[in-house]
Amino acid sequence: MVVTRAKETERKYRLPDTGGAALDGIAGMTLDPTPEQQLLDAVYYDTADLRLAARGITLRRRTGGADAGWHLKLPSAQNSDSREEIRMPPGDAAAGVPRELAEVVEGIARGEPLTPVAHIRTKRRQWRLLDVRDDVSAEVVADEVSAQTLGRSSTVQAWQEAEVELVGGDRTVFDAVETRLGKPLDSPPKLLHLLGDRITPRPLPKRAVSRYFRTQLDEMIRQDTRVRRQAPDSVHQMRVAGRRLRSVLQAFGGSRPLRDELKWLAGVLGEARDIDVLQGHLVDQLDALPDELVLGDVRRELTRTFARRRATARDHVIDALHSERYFTLLNSLEDVDSLPMSSKREAKALRKTHRRVERAFGRVDSLGTDRGLHEVRKAAKRSRYAAEATGHRKDARRMKKLQKLLGDHHDAVVARGELRTLGIQAHLSGGNGFTYGLLYGKESARAAAIEQSLHGRLAGARRSARK
Repeated sequence: MVVTRAKETERKYRLPDTGGAALDGIAGMTLDPTPEQQLLDAVYYDTADLRLAARGITLRRRTGGADAGWHLKLPSAQNSDSREEIRMPPGDAAAGVPRELAEVVEGIARGEPLTPVAHIRTKRRQWRLLDVRDDVSAEVVADEVSAQTLGRSSTVQAWQEAEVELVGGDRTVFDAVETRLGKPLDSPPKLLHLLGDRITPRPLPKRAVSRYFRTQLDEMIRQDTRVRRQAPDSVHQMRVAGRRLRSVLQAFGGSRPLRDELKWLAGVLGEARDIDVLQGHLVDQLDALPDELVLGDVRRELTRTFARRRATARDHVIDALHSERYFTLLNSLEDVDSLPMSSKREAKALRKTHRRVERAFGRVDSLGTDRGLHEVRKAAKRSRYAAEATGHRKDARRMKKLQKLLGDHHDAVVARGELRTLGIQAHLSGGNGFTYGLLYGKESARAAAIEQSLHGRLAGARRSARK
C-alpha cells in the first residue's frame, strides 16, 4: 500500500456569518470567492481506554474530500499549530487499521486492539486564499460537525468550527488572517472535542524531579513513534530520553529492576546509534584527506561494512520495540507517579553524583586510561541529568561540557579500534591498509590531546587518592 507523509499546520478561528468573504482583500492575497462544498464521513480508531487520544494522536478512516483514506496524525514537538500526518488509501473498511499505521502507534497501544471509538460527519465549505502569483497560500474551511461516540455507551454532539490550514504559504499568512479574524481559538481537534472528559489528563507531579521524569518518559514515547517510521535522529533522541530516566532512577533511589531494563533498551538503541556516529565520523575524516593519501576504494569499503551492520542493528531495534519486554517496561515507567524525596535528600543525592565523578577520575590509572575515562563519562552523564532534574543549570552545563569532551575521547577510541580491524582486513585480502593506518594515527592524536587537556584534573585525583 502507498504511504504518504505530510505536515499539517492550521489554526482555528471564529468565522463571521459572511464566511470566507471576511478575508477578502487582505494585503498580498486574494480570495477565491466560490466555496467548495464537501461531505466528509470519518470513523476514528483507538484503544478502549483511548490511549492515542490521551497523547493527542488521531487515527481515522475518512471518505469524501480530496484526501479520502486513512489518516494518522501525530503532534509535532516543534509547534502546537502543526501535526505530522501519515496517509494511506481507504482500502476495505472491514479489514481494520492498516498494519503500517498500527505499527507506528504500537508503543502506545501495547497490544490493545484498535477499534472504532467515534463517528464524525462534517459538512464543509472551503475557500482558497491565493498569493500574488495565484498560488494557493492557505485553505479556509467552515465546518458543521455532527459526531457520535462509539462503544459501550454513545453520546451525540453537534457544533460549528472554522480553521485556516497552510498550503503553500508560511506563518505570515496567519498574521494576515488575524487582522480580520482576531486571535486563534484554543480549540482541540474534532475527536478530542467529542471525547471531552472521557480523556482524563494525568496531572504533572509537583516536585521538580518527578516532573522531569514524566517529561522524559513522554519524550521517549514520542520518539518511539518516530523510530518506527525511521525519522531522522529518532534513535538518538529516544536513547537520550531513556538515559535521562535511568540517571534519575540511579541518582534518586529509583527501582533497580527498572534501571536494568532501561540499560537493556539503551544497549539496543545504542547499537544502531553508534554505527551511524562512527560511520559519519570516519567518512568526514576520509573526506578531509588529500586524494593522494586515499589508497584503495576506502569509501566503498566503509559503506559496505556499515550498511550490513546498520541493517542488523535496525532489525534489533524493531524487534525490541515489538517485544512484551519493552511494553512491560513502558507500563512500569508509567506507574512511577513520583520519586519520594525531600528537597534536602535531593540536594544530598546531587552532591553524591558529583563525588562519583571525582572518584571515577581517581580510578583512571587502575582501570587504564580508555576504560577509566569512559567510566568518568558515565558518571558525568548521571550527574548532569540529576542536575537538570533538580534545576541546577550551572552544574548541568559543567557536566555536559565534561561529558562531551569525554564522549569525543570515547569516539576516538572506538574509531581507532575499528580502523585497526579494517586495516588488517585490507591487508589480508591483498589490499592497501595505508589510509586506515593514517586515520588511526589521527584518532590516536585526538584521544591524546583530550587526555592532555584533562591532565590537571587527573593529577588532582591522583593526589586525593594518595591521601
